Amino acid sequence: MAQTSIAEARKIQIGQTATVSGIVINGEELGDIRYLQDKTAGIAIYDDQLSNINRGDSITVSGTIDEYYNLLEIKNVTSLTKHSPGNQVPEPIVLSTDEIGETYEGQLIRINNIEINNQGVTFAGNQNYSLTDGEKSGELRININSPCVGEAIPTGKFNLVAICSQFSSKQNDTQTGYQLLPRDMSDFIPTSSVNITSPVQQVGISKSSIILGWRTDVGASPFVRYGNSNSENSLTNYKTGDSTTGEENWHVVEITDLQPSEIIYAQVFSVHETDTAFSAIGAYVTESNSTGEIKVYFNSPVDETVATENIAQNIGNAIDDTLIAYINGADETIDFCIYNINNSEISNISEVLNNAYNRGVQIRFITCGSTWHSGVDDLNSGISVLERPYIQNDGIMHNKFAVIDANSENPDNPWVWTGSANLTKSQINTDANNIVFVQDQSLAKTYEIEFEEMWGSSGAQPSESNAKFGADKTDNTPHHLMIGGRWVECYFSSSDNTNQEIIDAIKTADNDLNVETMLITRSDLAYTIVNAKNRGAEVHVLINDKKDNTETVNDILSELPAGKFIADGLANGMLHHKLAIIDANFAASDPQVITGSHNWSNSANNKNDENTLIIHDAGIANQYFQQFARRFKENNGSLVVSAEKIEVEDLKIYPNPTKGYIKISSSKHFNIVRLFSLTGEKTGEWQTDGLNPFEINLQNKYSGIYLLEINFENGARNSYKIVVK
Repeated sequence: MAQTSIAEARKIQIGQTATVSGIVINGEELGDIRYLQDKTAGIAIYDDQLSNINRGDSITVSGTIDEYYNLLEIKNVTSLTKHSPGNQVPEPIVLSTDEIGETYEGQLIRINNIEINNQGVTFAGNQNYSLTDGEKSGELRININSPCVGEAIPTGKFNLVAICSQFSSKQNDTQTGYQLLPRDMSDFIPTSSVNITSPVQQVGISKSSIILGWRTDVGASPFVRYGNSNSENSLTNYKTGDSTTGEENWHVVEITDLQPSEIIYAQVFSVHETDTAFSAIGAYVTESNSTGEIKVYFNSPVDETVATENIAQNIGNAIDDTLIAYINGADETIDFCIYNINNSEISNISEVLNNAYNRGVQIRFITCGSTWHSGVDDLNSGISVLERPYIQNDGIMHNKFAVIDANSENPDNPWVWTGSANLTKSQINTDANNIVFVQDQSLAKTYEIEFEEMWGSSGAQPSESNAKFGADKTDNTPHHLMIGGRWVECYFSSSDNTNQEIIDAIKTADNDLNVETMLITRSDLAYTIVNAKNRGAEVHVLINDKKDNTETVNDILSELPAGKFIADGLANGMLHHKLAIIDANFAASDPQVITGSHNWSNSANNKNDENTLIIHDAGIANQYFQQFARRFKENNGSLVVSAEKIEVEDLKIYPNPTKGYIKISSSKHFNIVRLFSLTGEKTGEWQTDGLNPFEINLQNKYSGIYLLEINFENGARNSYKIVVK
């Protein structure tokens, strides 16, 4: 087969063969695909034979010319020769944003002085990001295998080196769908002398203050400006922070003199010489004066034999009646958000809402225009209702939540209801669901912000012209709350990077991971589950039906041992949960539950309106595990209820959670104890002087989750999560 230049190969008809040579400009960070470039052009090559080919390798390859969503590529490789490794990758071609197109497809390019529109969070896998040079816009794509996943999205202007690729479903499209693929974080080139290199973390919460932490690439002076709205003009209050020196360049600033359940919007910035690096504006909330009570209910049986504290509550067909009891307790306001409501063969929730309206409660109601919801027709005509407009293939309003008395003067009045259940006869009576009620004013105010973004107004009447749904919403709510001594995370789709937050939570599983969700269509979630098994966690996965998953996800999860990945075969309806239980059987770690309305799918993450809670609490995790254990065993799954890990040092840390003091004991000698925040900042260090047990006073630490590092005299070092209330 005659060899040709890549430019000539790009002219060959689809289905014909070609042989080309060049330098590979990427490695495994983009998966199985490799991009090859010579002096004339670039082209993609897709074949698993290239799995050992790295960036800088000189190769000759023969295969079939093909198109994949308009990306020209060589596949079905028949011949591959590696000539030499470690060659100089071609210099990127400098372009303007509006020059990105077919001419440069498959080549390494560089765009200068651009910024990413959705700053302030970390990169997620299989995600697109909008970038702009101030006039023209483009699209950045982060792949599932990219080392950029989990790294902070650059703030401010930067220069970008990336591979020009394409993904478009239009036939013979040479105009749209072009994506820039960075290979790693070194492809983001700063233009300032100081840059923020981590997401801003809420590292401390109290009823009167919030502590924010972040990193920069050089030593700098830290500041924060803040106010009560997310407009830059409202950020009129300023505080100066503290910094470490050296490689860490860690900055902390405390915002004080706040009120309980006060929501603020803050922007941190660091000054170095004549440059200033700004973060995105983030929302934060102080701890409330509420009880922090969390009540969990299931409509299916539980396994009491695995209970460690409270028996989980199976309320059978009474989900509707339980919700009604809370509605009947509302004094001032109810913000109700539901995908589907139908009062046939269940208690009439619309009638109960009408009764609340008649006694003077303000009720605002959001539903979805793409589903049948006859219960809306049963509402009093005075109750304002907004439907998310139905647009084909543009997502749905899939939430199930209600916010009761969010702004009551009595902090014990606000409640949030959420979970997986729609209000229909099958969802209440036969489909497996969970619901949760949280008595916390900070959370209620957080949900109210999300509601009003969809409502388009802060008043009693909606504004359809201002209403935002799905991908049009912004990340404008607090994400970390302290509720009754528990660390709780709250995310809304599709603005808050929820899929990546679920992945990050699963990555913390040390001992056991139990997934119970209707479906999984994202391969990154499947890989994260399997990785938990590979690092030694006991993993069980229960889904409604394997046919609901993608074939790729099923292939990935088939790596789990027999009886660990199963479908629900019980006759009483579908499995409708969207939850994961992490380290429920390892209280020394960080037991947590992921729950809410968010299905584990692309649509939920990118198009729909969803809500998700991650509750860090051993007791709550155990209640969810009781339900999971019963259903998994009833489906003949191979359930292992592993005992808490017995560490080689026979080490004990107690009490955990703690309100101040903590003791450490071990049969082996340990000499140094260090305490770190979740962001990696060291917040304490102690020499034990041989004392065993050794006691530490953490009363001066803010409520939150910390990593406790124990250093042994034999050189061993272990880390443990602890919760300070």
